[in-house]
Amino acid sequence: MSGLDKILAKILADAQAKGELEIADAQRKADAFLSGDAAEAALQSENRIAEAEAEARSHISRSLSAANLQSKRLLLKERNRIIDEVLSDVKSYVCTMPDIDYFLMLKHFVLSHAQKEPGTLILNKRDLARLPDGFESSLSAKMPVPLTISGTPGEFDAGCILIFGEIEYNGTLDALISEKKDELRDLLNKQLFAE
Repeated sequence: MSGLDKILAKILADAQAKGELEIADAQRKADAFLSGDAAEAALQSENRIAEAEAEARSHISRSLSAANLQSKRLLLKERNRIIDEVLSDVKSYVCTMPDIDYFLMLKHFVLSHAQKEPGTLILNKRDLARLPDGFESSLSAKMPVPLTISGTPGEFDAGCILIFGEIEYNGTLDALISEKKDELRDLLNKQLFAE
């Protein structure tokens, strides 16, 4: 081998060694890059899964809350319908009560609101026409002061209006039913939304 061949062989061997070192370094860098990308990809994947799970839990929670609220609204609507139906039946019943029971009910209302000043009882046209004999005197006898039944009928289906000076008690059937309806609805609302 000549000197030139030795130099060329030496250059070739050095170049090959240097190339192998560069290839090994590039391979290490590529492996590090790939393993870094894999770790980063795995981290991003875990984060996305965690976010999706949190969003799903939040969506489920909102859906359950909305379903619960809708259920309460439907239940409230049904309860209110039942209250309206029952009170409508009560109104029909009171309007068709036998005279003795009906006027006993009116008497109880008047006596429970009696005041210590003269009063006036207003009845509707139908009740004035069927007023039992001695009803006015019977009421007045049980009150601290006399009570007068007005000859002018009131414009209501059943019940009465009781006036003592500046104080007026609305004992009409519609007013009493409305009052009870509000009380029942308030009670049911409190029970339903307290759960």
